[in-house]
Amino acid sequence: MVAVWVGLPARGWGQVPAGDDEQPPVAALEQSWVGVYDDLEQVIFDERGLSPLASDDNRRIRTIVAPVALPWLGKNVLYLEEFPQGDPDDPRREVLLWLAPESPAHPRTVRVRQLTFREPARWSRLYEDTELQKRLSMRDLASMPACDLLLTQEGEQWSGGTVGRGCVESLRRRQYYVDYRLLVGNGLNWYRKRLRRVDDNELIRETVAFDWFELHQARLYACRVRWSPPGRANGERTLAVVGVHDQGGRSRFVTPDGRSFQIELHSGDWPFDSNRDALILILRELGAGAPLVSSWAGLDAREISASFGGVNVTCGPFAPSGGGVS
Repeated sequence: MVAVWVGLPARGWGQVPAGDDEQPPVAALEQSWVGVYDDLEQVIFDERGLSPLASDDNRRIRTIVAPVALPWLGKNVLYLEEFPQGDPDDPRREVLLWLAPESPAHPRTVRVRQLTFREPARWSRLYEDTELQKRLSMRDLASMPACDLLLTQEGEQWSGGTVGRGCVESLRRRQYYVDYRLLVGNGLNWYRKRLRRVDDNELIRETVAFDWFELHQARLYACRVRWSPPGRANGERTLAVVGVHDQGGRSRFVTPDGRSFQIELHSGDWPFDSNRDALILILRELGAGAPLVSSWAGLDAREISASFGGVNVTCGPFAPSGGGVS
């Protein structure tokens, strides 16, 4: 297991102001991340090459993300615990997540700094024990620099990861660094870990994890949301790229003119015609009642699109090798 640790929070960072009807990004990320996740973690590559789907390295992982009260560390602190499915008494990872704004120049990006425990067994299930939280202090924590996660808001989802080659696998094995990518939001906690050699950037090991339901019954699509201001030619711009699965997956976004929309994607789960081998994309304006527009495509289509009122959504199947919507 590759451990991803990061340094302590810097002092003097302020909060990013937000509009009257909008949560600050740090609070929005905290709310989106909290939850219990059931993932299948799959090793898809190691030094020997591609791994078989039935590899013994594939396993189900349960992840708990919950808020904890540690006033001496600051606000917006989460506790994350991972353990093999069915074995909650043997956690493989325990970490504190400290969330803070990145900078005024990047108002939608949050820096996540992680703190690990010097004696993890003492602090298991910290999230459910307020007395245990009161006993925790900074001397009980450990850190590693250069492993901060930078997560950027895209609609109601957050994506990003580590930056550069400074996040080494461990202080004793500096020849390898961790490239970690994460997507959270709307009940999602998908990640990809790549272990690379520092000297030549050679890939040593790659692991991906998706929701158990998504991996076995659904496909993940990347959906690019574009918006054209009314009355302006050549003014189209991309608002977000979000992940949506095809078994009724949903994602919401807001256009610059204040309208709220929801994307829905269906295939085999579509309840009105179980025999139809089709991919169905629905674009709905929230509060409007009925779908604004629907479109159909074959299950093997490279992409599917729907447009209405200056909004265009194009979805393509996601693949670890870099596929999806360009």
